[in-house]
Amino acid sequence: MTRSRIPYIIHGFAMLHALVAFVCLAGGFPDSILLTLLTMTMAVIICIRHGLSVEFTAINVILVNILGFAFGTLGANVFSLFSDNPLVVRPLATAATTEILGWVLHLFARAVEREIPSRSRASRQSGINWLVTAVVVVFILRIFVDIIFSTDLFRGVSMTDLLSHLLNNSAVLLLMIGLTVILVSMSHRGRIRSRYASTAVVVLCIAAISTIGALIEAFGFPANLHGTTTRDFLRILITATLIEVTIFTLSYVVGFAIKMRNEMILQREKTHQAEYRYMTLKQQLNPHFLFNSLNILDSLVADGDRDAASSYIHRLAMMYRYMLRHEGERLVRLDDELTFAEMYWQMLKVRFPDGLQVNFNIPDEDRQRQIVPCTIQLLIENATKHNAISATTPLVINVNSDGSSIRVTNNINPRLTPAVSTGLGHQYIRKQYNDIARQGMEIHQSAESYTIVLPLL
Repeated sequence: MTRSRIPYIIHGFAMLHALVAFVCLAGGFPDSILLTLLTMTMAVIICIRHGLSVEFTAINVILVNILGFAFGTLGANVFSLFSDNPLVVRPLATAATTEILGWVLHLFARAVEREIPSRSRASRQSGINWLVTAVVVVFILRIFVDIIFSTDLFRGVSMTDLLSHLLNNSAVLLLMIGLTVILVSMSHRGRIRSRYASTAVVVLCIAAISTIGALIEAFGFPANLHGTTTRDFLRILITATLIEVTIFTLSYVVGFAIKMRNEMILQREKTHQAEYRYMTLKQQLNPHFLFNSLNILDSLVADGDRDAASSYIHRLAMMYRYMLRHEGERLVRLDDELTFAEMYWQMLKVRFPDGLQVNFNIPDEDRQRQIVPCTIQLLIENATKHNAISATTPLVINVNSDGSSIRVTNNINPRLTPAVSTGLGHQYIRKQYNDIARQGMEIHQSAESYTIVLPLL
């Protein structure tokens, strides 16, 4: 089954809801439990098709059933305007509600599916526990609602009128939303380690917020504590509780999605940083780099140039010291990076004494800005890798800055045998700048030159 079949799933469940509602109504059987089970099954299938986590699926199971109750009641009132036959009104209202819920869940899941990272096996098991808990809670709430609304307390009273009246009280609604957002924020921070204690605190807070909203709606609390019967207050309290549970569930879903997205971004940034650090270390431990370095050092020793050999060893050691010192740092001062790049150039000059020239033209004020470590050195190395270098066709690399960016430009000297390029170096640098500053790396190429532009941070 592919995700493209989800519309057929929604239509199928809508027709199945209508059929169950018709059969149960015709036979005189209650249909609430069967319809609840069908709604939960549809929600689970849609979430699984979108690859959402089990925790997210559990939240959606609760949410669609709460919204289904509200939309179902509203839909019944709408369809009753066109027919007074319950065998027509009930199935049509149920089918319409299922269609709305299915499409809303489908569109919402499609919007957040890429923001929810994959979870570990232990986390998935924990999520399954949440899903089972959600199913049990939904059934308990549904049975409770059926019992409550079948009592004398709500006889002759329109649930739609109660919901509409409370929702039109903007002061009560804003207060409940504000308190709920605070509650959800505290819940996502996870300051209470025990899940059972955390759940108990949430339930108590929901009850308290519902009571506050009901008191304000019923009595104009604290201005007037008279004029409303206990019977009226209980109806308002139950209605306020249903609204508060809906607000909490919606807020929790949004908060959960944001939390998961932030976790994904953080993990992605850590992965990119680890990849970049591995790439820079790999470049400096590259067998060709070490082979050339040791060959140059051997030549200096063989020529008896002890001072040059000693200087070369010190530069090589300082290069590795720089990388070790800044290991794990996301940014370094441009001045330190330029010193590192100049050391690398001085080492290359031993290998290419007449064919390589690197010019640094950086104002003093720009040297205090920051840059991703090892980038300039990597770009210089990349230029030497992809171009021919000789006294007759020298490679000239210019490093300039303009206050907002730094440009590394080299002329193009095609090699007889082009070097193999994976593009990983540029890719890793681009990821670092995107993660740190949400800024990109620019590449400008012509027949004569190749330029990389990096933002100064």
